[in-house]
Amino acid sequence: AIAPAETPRDRNTAEPAQPAAISPSAPDRTHVARETEFGVPEPPPLAVPSSPVARATVAVNGKLYLPLKHYFETRGVVTLKDYDLADRTALAAFYDTQAGESLWLTKDGFNEAAVNLIAEIQKADGWGLSSADYKLPGLAKIGAGAFHDDDLADTEIKLSLVAMEYARHARGDRIDNPTEQLSSYIDRKPQLIERPKLLETLAAASDKGAYLRSLHPKHDQFELLRQKLLALRTSIPGGESEAVPDGPKITPGKVHWQVRLVRQRLKIEMPATKPNGQPMEDGYYDEALARAVIDYKTKNEIEPINATITTPLRKALNKSDRIDERMLLANMEQWRWMPEDLGETHIWVNVPEFLVRVKKGEAVLHEERIVAGKTETQTPIFSNRMKTVVFQPPWNVPESIKVNEFLPALRNGSNPIEKQGLVMQRNGREVDAWDIDWNQQDIRNYHIFQPPGDSNVLGVVKFLFPNKHAVYLHDTPAKRLFNEKTRTFSHGCMRLRNPQQYAEVILRERRGWTPADVAKQLTYKDTIKIDLPEHI
Repeated sequence: AIAPAETPRDRNTAEPAQPAAISPSAPDRTHVARETEFGVPEPPPLAVPSSPVARATVAVNGKLYLPLKHYFETRGVVTLKDYDLADRTALAAFYDTQAGESLWLTKDGFNEAAVNLIAEIQKADGWGLSSADYKLPGLAKIGAGAFHDDDLADTEIKLSLVAMEYARHARGDRIDNPTEQLSSYIDRKPQLIERPKLLETLAAASDKGAYLRSLHPKHDQFELLRQKLLALRTSIPGGESEAVPDGPKITPGKVHWQVRLVRQRLKIEMPATKPNGQPMEDGYYDEALARAVIDYKTKNEIEPINATITTPLRKALNKSDRIDERMLLANMEQWRWMPEDLGETHIWVNVPEFLVRVKKGEAVLHEERIVAGKTETQTPIFSNRMKTVVFQPPWNVPESIKVNEFLPALRNGSNPIEKQGLVMQRNGREVDAWDIDWNQQDIRNYHIFQPPGDSNVLGVVKFLFPNKHAVYLHDTPAKRLFNEKTRTFSHGCMRLRNPQQYAEVILRERRGWTPADVAKQLTYKDTIKIDLPEHI
C-alpha cells in the first residue's frame, strides 16, 4: 500500500510519488502511477502469486486470487461434505497448481465465464438431466462493492463442483455402475473424462457453456430422442387423442361412434360423402379408413389382418399414441454409456427389436433377424470389437450349461453329453461321462464340445468379439424360430437367420472377399478361422 504524503501539496507543483516496488517474480512491465481522487497515487497491480494466498488478491490483468487452499482445509470439511469426494480432491489439487486463481469471479462478482456457465447449467432439463440437481451458489456483498473472502472462496469452489457434477452427469455418471445398480445383464460404464483433464479443458475453454454441451452424446439417435423429449414437454395439454374403449367388432360400412376415435388415431380425414353420394355420417366406417386399418395391422402384426376393428387393434392404438417420458429419459441415459466412436463401419444388434444391422456411416449395408437370450439367460448389453470369423466351428459348452444343466442330469443317471453327440475331454484325452463319479468330480475341469457338422448348434459360421460373457453371433440349424415375433430362445448368444450373407458383408468390408470366396470356405469340413485385419 502507498502511504499518503505527510503534508498536502498543490497538484500543480507536487512531485509525483514513486510507485511501490514490484516483486521480482512479477511480469516485467512498467506501472504508470495514477492519482486517486485525493491526490494519492494508486498502488501498482500485484505480481501473480507463486503460492496459495492468505486473502483475496487482485493481481496483474485483474486476475483474482483467493485463499482456496485454506478454505478446503478448514470450512470446506463441513460446507462441501455433500459434494462428490473425488471431485473435491481433484479440484483442490487443480486450484493448488493455479495458486488459487479464480475461474468465475472478479473483485466485482461473477465474471462473464460464470454467467455463461450458469446459464447453460440452468438448461439441463432440455438435455434429459434435471436442473434441480444442480445447486448453483449465490454471492452477496457485505458492503459497498465488497465481498467477504470466505464467501468468495465458497462461491468459487461450489460453482466449480456444480460444473464438474454436470459434466459427469452429461457423460452418464448419474448411474455410475449400471451392472450393479440396474441389472447384471447391462455391462456398461459411464464414458467419463478424467477429472484433471476435465478441469484443464473447462478452464481453457473460451465458451464454458458450449464445452458443457459438447459433453453430451453426439450420436444421431441421442439427438432424436432429445428432440422427442422437447416436443413432448412443449406439447399442448390435452392434445393427445382420446383413448378408444373396448367394444364390439366393427366392419366397413357400419356406423359406430368409436369409428371417429379410430379415424383420429390413424389420422384419416372423414370424407364429405359416402360412395353413393349421400352425406357422410359422423361414425360411418368408410373404405379409406378400412385400408388404413389393414395397413396398421400389417405393420404391427395384429392378427387377423383384416379391416375389422377389434380389441387387439384398440389396445395397440391406445398404446401407440402415448409416449412415456421416463422411457425417453432411460434411453437417453443409455446413450451416455455408449462408446463415443462406434467406427464408420460398425455392427449394431438391437436386442428388443431382434435385428442386427451392419452400418457404414448412416447407410445400412445389411439387416437380418436374430434370436436373442431367454428371460433367465438374457443377451448381455455391451460393446466390444469383432476380430474373427470362424467357419465350421465346434461348439464349446459354456461353464453355465455344464454346471446348471449337464451336472444335475449326470447325477440323476442320464447322459446329455452322449445324447447330444458331444465329446468330453480331460487334459486333451477323450473320456466317457459314464465312467466318472459326478458326485466327486468338478465338471468345470472337463472340456465338453460338439464337433463341426450339419447338426452343430452353431451352424456353419460364427463371429467372434471376445468378451467376458462368452457370447457371439452365430448360425443355427433351428431356422423355424426366426418366424416367431418374440425371439427369445438362446442362452445369451445371438443366432443369425442368414449367416452366409452376413459373412459376405463383413469379409467384403474387411478383406475384400467376394461371395464366391465365402462359399468356398463352407465346402471344407475342418474349422477355419479368418482374422479381420481391422476390427469392427
